[in-house]
Amino acid sequence: MELGGDSGVGGLLGTPPGLGGDAGPLPNGFGAGAPPSPPVNAKAAILISNVCSMGGAGEGGPRSDPPNPRGGPQTSPLREEHVTCVQSILDEFLQNYGSLIPVSADEVVEKLEDIFQQEFSTPQRRGSVQQLMQSYQRLPGNALLRGFRVSYKRHVLTMDDLQTLYGPNWLNDQVMNMYGDLVMDAVPDKVHFFNSFFYDKLRTRGYEGVQRWTKNVDIFGKELLLIPIHLEVHWSLVAVDVARRRITYFDSQRTLNRRCPKHICRYLQAEADKKERPDFREGWRGAFKMNVARQNNDSDCGAFVLQYCKFLALGRPFSFTQQDMPQLRRLMYKELCHCKLSL
Repeated sequence: MELGGDSGVGGLLGTPPGLGGDAGPLPNGFGAGAPPSPPVNAKAAILISNVCSMGGAGEGGPRSDPPNPRGGPQTSPLREEHVTCVQSILDEFLQNYGSLIPVSADEVVEKLEDIFQQEFSTPQRRGSVQQLMQSYQRLPGNALLRGFRVSYKRHVLTMDDLQTLYGPNWLNDQVMNMYGDLVMDAVPDKVHFFNSFFYDKLRTRGYEGVQRWTKNVDIFGKELLLIPIHLEVHWSLVAVDVARRRITYFDSQRTLNRRCPKHICRYLQAEADKKERPDFREGWRGAFKMNVARQNNDSDCGAFVLQYCKFLALGRPFSFTQQDMPQLRRLMYKELCHCKLSL
């Protein structure tokens, strides 16, 4: 195996740094039956149909706010029907997502503008919407729905899993693995995403410990292999361009884990022998990809890895930065609940 550098970084050969073990698998609920989602609140449904569907109070169309006696744009506070509609919108979001974690004030404002055909993006009105959202979440039972579940193939995500996408939390294996399946399903037959426990098993037990993991998969028939790496409390990614025999290591903290690409290379060679594919036995090269978006905290490594996976699978250049992570976390939460990537 010949290992070279990328972006001015030297080869991967050398004394490898110490590697820690995985923090340990979390319960993943594989095979567990998911209880049905809570029924939609009947009162909320009535409010949505009877209040939020109307364009205004009058029969002649949307009712305008009274004119501002001081001139300038109207910034009057929300009226009672607006407040009622906001509560109904939040009820619907809560039923769809189990919490308001993925919901922004801008989304509620946009819905209000569609419903009432008025402007709600003024600072005063938007601030009122934010206050209503905060008050709504403080009501008993509205912070999150504990019985909420997302089921997809063999995956079952609970609220505990989904909450790892909130704020500075570390993403867990359940979120990582279900999102990886969504990535594969977005580009059928092109990508194979390895389970997040694959690398640790390979590292500790060798090829014999993982040879059955691809029993029904021809990885050499794929264009791209995505292998999440979880060591101690940090996520990184190995992406394998099968046709070019190239193993690339992505790390949002730009650490140099020299041993990891070597493990993957030996795995690919052993798999080629096992599947009797001598054409994939030699020629593998490894590199670190250093010119990628970099995290500036200690918690977004998993979010970066999932975005790497999505953009690589779709063949898109990385266009996200650390500043995009709060919005991308909310988007990933929704994608998981809808069981489909937003393309």
